[in-house]
Amino acid sequence: MPYLIDGNNLIGVFPFLEQGTQESRDFVIRKLLKFHHITGKRIILVFDGAPSYPVHRQEISPRKFLILFPSFGETADDVIKRNLKQGIILVSSDRELIEEARRRKLRWIRSKDFVRMLDKFQEERQEKPDWHPTPQEIDAWLKIFGGKR
Repeated sequence: MPYLIDGNNLIGVFPFLEQGTQESRDFVIRKLLKFHHITGKRIILVFDGAPSYPVHRQEISPRKFLILFPSFGETADDVIKRNLKQGIILVSSDRELIEEARRRKLRWIRSKDFVRMLDKFQEERQEKPDWHPTPQEIDAWLKIFGGKR
C-alpha cells in the first residue's frame, strides 16, 4: 500500500530539524528514499510552502516516489485531502487529517510511530545483509583458509 506522508508533520518528529528548511526536507527525503528502495513501497510526500526545486512537483522515481507542494492559495492539508483514497495509508499526526482518514475508513499512522517503524525496519535490515557469497568467492576463501566444500 502506498504511503501519503505529511512532510512537515514528519519533520516535526525530529527535534534537530527546523521547519521550512531545505536541509530538513532533504533529511526526510533521504530517510524515505532508503525505505522506498528497500521495500519498493510507493511514497507520496507532501510539503507545505513553495518548492525549492524548479518544478511544482518532483518525481524522484517515476510513479513510485512523488513529492508534492501546494499550489498558490492552497495548503499541504488540501493536497493531502485531495490524495486521500482507498488503498493509501496516511502518515500524519494532524488531528484534522486523521479525522478525515477515519471518516473515509482509511488506514493511518501517526508520524512518530511511522518514524519508529522506519528506524526499526532499517535496524533489522542492517542485521540481515542481502549479500551472499558466490560459489567462486567460497572457493577462493577455501583456498586461502583451507577446507572443503
